[in-house]
Amino acid sequence: MSFASLPSELRSYIWSLAVAPRRITNVRAKKSEGSFSKKQRLKGKDILYETTSTPPPALMHVCHESRQQAPYQRAFTAGTEPRWTWVNFDVDIFCVSSLYAIQDLASVSQQSEVQRLQIRTDDQPDWYEWATTYNGLSPLCKLESLREIQVVLELGDAMWGDVFTDWGFGCCPKDNITFLDEESGLMLTGPQLKMVGDWQTVFSFDREGNPPDPDHLSEEIAHALDDSWHMTLAQMHEMD
Repeated sequence: MSFASLPSELRSYIWSLAVAPRRITNVRAKKSEGSFSKKQRLKGKDILYETTSTPPPALMHVCHESRQQAPYQRAFTAGTEPRWTWVNFDVDIFCVSSLYAIQDLASVSQQSEVQRLQIRTDDQPDWYEWATTYNGLSPLCKLESLREIQVVLELGDAMWGDVFTDWGFGCCPKDNITFLDEESGLMLTGPQLKMVGDWQTVFSFDREGNPPDPDHLSEEIAHALDDSWHMTLAQMHEMD
């Protein structure tokens, strides 16, 4: 039996199984070098096109039926010389490698439909200063549908715990913000990462940058508090 001879409901189900989350990277708007007023720029009249380095999903190249069944929509079509890409905003995750790039993502059309975001700081050595002093996370407020954020931590980096506690992540619910330590493979919540940072300050931290097991943090902190040479966590929290 050929695929074409299968019932349409079964074929539709098979096409749906072929849909997988994709990483949408390097989304940006190409601007014209012409002269535009502030009002024109606010309306996007200076945009030539919006683009991404992510190739189209394979499902859009199989056949006419697969394109009809695929749950993708044309996205980022603004500009005087418009280009576009296929996106499934329900499952695709948008990836940025610096906090600077959040502004690029937040400035393109359909930014309000972005639901999932991964943040790395590989390309930004001063990310902490940018996130705090310069409020570099504020463009996230433009991503009105944002419901999930994953932050990829660099080796031994627990400073995101302070950012999580003291700074906003736009419209994304805090319960849906997670932190991935690539070296150890641990996935931490914001409160867990804050505990890691506190533990690191009070006691010693793995010299290789590995955070402790979040399931045993309370035991580690209790042990640290027995050391009379260090301030307690309560004392540290009282200092602002």
